[in-house]
Amino acid sequence: MNRRDVCAVLKGIAYKVGSTLLFACMLALVKVYSAYPVAELVFFRSFFALFVLAIWLLIRGDFPRALKTSWFFGHLLRSLAGLGSMSLMFAAYGLLPLADATAIGYAGPLLVVVFAALLLGEKVRAPRWGAVMLGFSGVIVMLWEHLGVGGNGEAHSALGALSAFGAAILVSIAMIQTRRLTRTEDTGAIVFYFQSTTTVAGFLVVVLAAAWPSSWPAAALVQSQAWVWPNAADWWPLIAVGLFGGAGQILMTQSYRFADASIVACFDYSSMIWALVLGLVLFGEGPTPIAMIGAAIIAAGGLVAIFTERNVRWK
Repeated sequence: MNRRDVCAVLKGIAYKVGSTLLFACMLALVKVYSAYPVAELVFFRSFFALFVLAIWLLIRGDFPRALKTSWFFGHLLRSLAGLGSMSLMFAAYGLLPLADATAIGYAGPLLVVVFAALLLGEKVRAPRWGAVMLGFSGVIVMLWEHLGVGGNGEAHSALGALSAFGAAILVSIAMIQTRRLTRTEDTGAIVFYFQSTTTVAGFLVVVLAAAWPSSWPAAALVQSQAWVWPNAADWWPLIAVGLFGGAGQILMTQSYRFADASIVACFDYSSMIWALVLGLVLFGEGPTPIAMIGAAIIAAGGLVAIFTERNVRWK
C-alpha cells in the first residue's frame, strides 16, 4: 500500500468516526427531547436533513441529476424499513440509557449476514456464522437484563429493549435493500428518497393523530403522536437533530469511497465510546456490568465477522 492509499484509508476512517459522533449527538438530542412525539422527532430528523443533502449535492454539482431513479418501488421498500427502524430507535433512546440502546442496535449488522444469506443468496461460511452466533449471545445478555427475567425489570426498560431490537431487525432489512439499490442508483437518490419518505410519513402521522377522534380504537396511542408545538428554546435543538443526522449520513457514505467496507465497518463500534461519554456527561448514566459484558460480546462477534470476511476476500 503506497502513501496515497494510506492517506485515503485514514480519510475514510476519519469520515466514519466523524459520522458515528454526529449520529451519537443526534441520538443524545432525541433522548433529551423524547417528551415530544416520536413522529414529530422523525419529521425534524428527516425534513432538515434534506437541506444538508441539497447543499452537499449542489457542492458536488450533482443536483438534481443524482435524484433520478429507475427503481421507485425499491426506494419505497428501503424507505419504509428505514422509517420503522428510525421510529423504534427513537423510542428506544427515550427509554434506555444511550450505551444500552446503542449496544442492542449492534444486532443490525449481525442480522445483515443472516438476511444476506436468505434473501441475496450470499455464501456465508461456518466461521462467519460462528461470529454471528457469538454476537447474538451478547444481544441475549442485553435483552435478558432489560426484559427482567425473574421479575427484576421495569416496563419501560423492557419496552425500550424490544424497540431497540426491533429497530435492529428493520435496519438490517434497509441495509440489504440499500445493497440492491447501489447496483443501479446514485447515493444521492437513495438518501433523498429515504429522507423524503420519512418526512412525509412523520408529517402525516402527526396530522392524523391530531384529527383522530377519541371514540375510535387506540385513541390514546394515536393521539399521543399529535404535533406538540415546540417552545422557543427547543426549536434549534430539534432542528439540530436533522442537521446532525443529515451530515452524519453524508460522512458515512463518504467513508466508503475512501476505504474498504471491511476496514470502515470496524469503526462502527466507536459509537459506543460517544454513547458512554454523552450518557455520563448529559444524563449521569453509568453502564451496568452486565450491559458492558453484553456490549463487549456483541462487538467481539461483529469484529470477528468482519475480519473473517476480510480474510476470505484476500485469499
